[in-house]
Amino acid sequence: MTLDGLRPDERIAPARDLRAHLEHWSGATGIAVEVWALPREPLALPLAELVQATVLDILAGFEADGTVRHVGFALTAGARGLRLTVSGDGIGLPPGRLAERLQVAQARFAAWDGRLSVNAVLGGGITVSATLKPGGTERRPRRHR
Repeated sequence: MTLDGLRPDERIAPARDLRAHLEHWSGATGIAVEVWALPREPLALPLAELVQATVLDILAGFEADGTVRHVGFALTAGARGLRLTVSGDGIGLPPGRLAERLQVAQARFAAWDGRLSVNAVLGGGITVSATLKPGGTERRPRRHR
């Protein structure tokens, strides 16, 4: 997660890119998005790609719900690790359906020794939370000789 030694072309500024994507998605879907937090420093490219793919999956799930009218979004990254929280006020999607939809995202976070969880209450909204510990690195499968 550290930026030391990375060339500028190996970093993505999530504040700019995610904010623009969230604004575009909100305009296209009519679902209001409130951004609570974005990191000041760019994320290393693999982490930025992980976050972006996960956010796209979450937003697609909220859009498919059909009842989400407001989304809250927070992404923080620093010495304490990375935290992503996306909450929607939807009441139509059964709690297990979004969890099923996010199985790939859960596997992606697990590959980085992270965690992604879905807390959904039928009729009470949905919150997706993801965390990575400081210094997390992607675990690659070992090749057998």
